[in-house]
Amino acid sequence: MEIETCPGCQGEWLDAGELGHIVRTIERAFTAEEVRALETVRQQTFRMEASTRSRLRCPKCPDQELDPFNYASSSGVILDKCPRCAGIWLDKHELEMVQALVEDWNVRVQHDANRFGGALESARLKSEKQADPRTGLPRFGFVLAILRPFV
Repeated sequence: MEIETCPGCQGEWLDAGELGHIVRTIERAFTAEEVRALETVRQQTFRMEASTRSRLRCPKCPDQELDPFNYASSSGVILDKCPRCAGIWLDKHELEMVQALVEDWNVRVQHDANRFGGALESARLKSEKQADPRTGLPRFGFVLAILRPFV
């Protein structure tokens, strides 16, 4: 995998699927100090981008504008994605911000799984005994399907 970096602005271009590969691959953990520094940069960047953001063009599909989106819906890290080739543009430091966010989320998910796993498993077993009379399925089957990987 090759991360293409703009020599002028230090922004980075990732082809389709590369961001997912990067966040699943942890080469080193961020220190607490690095996470705090990235959070400060993220807050400053988010405030600045909200007022001055203009649409970028895809470096692979030059006639295509990139669509800005908030990574993971509410992170405050605004990335830009090409609707045609699905490549992603990251401004300077945004890749590190995404990596730090995902690393922090993974730690929190594991902590919550350790803390609440027993209670979730008990709730799952109890709900399986209480099937919905209309469908014959557990009442909270959808929620349990989502939570099952964590317990």
